[in-house]
Amino acid sequence: MSKRIFITIFGLVAGLLLVGASCVSFSSNQTGTTGPAGMFVSTDKGESWQQTSALPKADGVKSINGVSVNRLYEDPQDPRALYVTTPANGMFYSFDDGKTWRQPEGPLSSGFVYAVAVHPKNKCVIFATNGRKVFRTDDCLRSWTEVDSELRSDVSVRALALNPFPPYQIFQGKTNGDILQSFDSGNGWQVVKKFNKRLVNLVANPLKENLLYAIMKEDGLYRSEDGGASWVSTKDKLKKLSGGLEYRRFALHATKPDTVFWISTYGILRSDDRGDNWTAMNLITPPGSANIYGFAVNPQNENEVYYVGTIGNRSLFYKTVDGGKNWTTKKVPSGQLPTVLRVHPTQTNVIYMGFSIPPKQK
Repeated sequence: MSKRIFITIFGLVAGLLLVGASCVSFSSNQTGTTGPAGMFVSTDKGESWQQTSALPKADGVKSINGVSVNRLYEDPQDPRALYVTTPANGMFYSFDDGKTWRQPEGPLSSGFVYAVAVHPKNKCVIFATNGRKVFRTDDCLRSWTEVDSELRSDVSVRALALNPFPPYQIFQGKTNGDILQSFDSGNGWQVVKKFNKRLVNLVANPLKENLLYAIMKEDGLYRSEDGGASWVSTKDKLKKLSGGLEYRRFALHATKPDTVFWISTYGILRSDDRGDNWTAMNLITPPGSANIYGFAVNPQNENEVYYVGTIGNRSLFYKTVDGGKNWTTKKVPSGQLPTVLRVHPTQTNVIYMGFSIPPKQK
């Protein structure tokens, strides 16, 4: 069975993160941000940036530079196909590496969209959720079918994950910790786990069959190696670090199925045994001093790591080419909160950065 490489972007709110659960939780000292939001791209590994915000409409070319980016997803078959979820403006998609953006018609054209999952073998089959309902398109976003709904007012759907291997079941994760799966494209669902913890993301590993991760907001990382039937917690080592359980981002290694990255209040951690043991990266900023909402690793060179650290309302772009022994810093292209980083899987000089406008304090 061929195993397809798939890079997930958390995050940041990873999974981006979360203003809630699958978005970014903004801290109270993030005030006075300025500048555009939306998406930026660098073609020289972060040395310079330009906004990529064109939104062609029937009445002219508009812009997404006022849109807060919650998460960025990529088609596992086509790295040029990107999907952006937002906390107020629905979802946007691009089929040309982000040069231009479109918005689907229907229920996902406005409001909060939390998660997207693209079928690993059929790019026209896509699932998305606005928290209250789960939708599926079978015709490349031309139309949507509601396949599930959450009626409890205190529970919402925050995560979706598609099994990269047959039978390609779809999973959904809810804020109360419930995980459901469907083997028939969402027409019927069954509960596979009740965590009773605040779940924020689900990630299926495309390099190892049946390896699935569940991310909790404040209780660390859980792992299943049998497709969700049973789970183990990896938090014993994480909880020994101050803020180590408090999720910011999570990422898979592009080629090593047992290697994962956990970004928390503490900082950036790496595990080479699926979360049983962790090694902290040496950062310029002391542990717990910076909020890290954007993180990415060059899929062709694991020693090339990028992250964005935010202290107060000031953010910097950090880069290492030697696995964290030395870091360089650069200004970010906007004063808003950087919530997404993505390195292009084949053109690794190209990096994407997404920004979100923090909600006004009352």
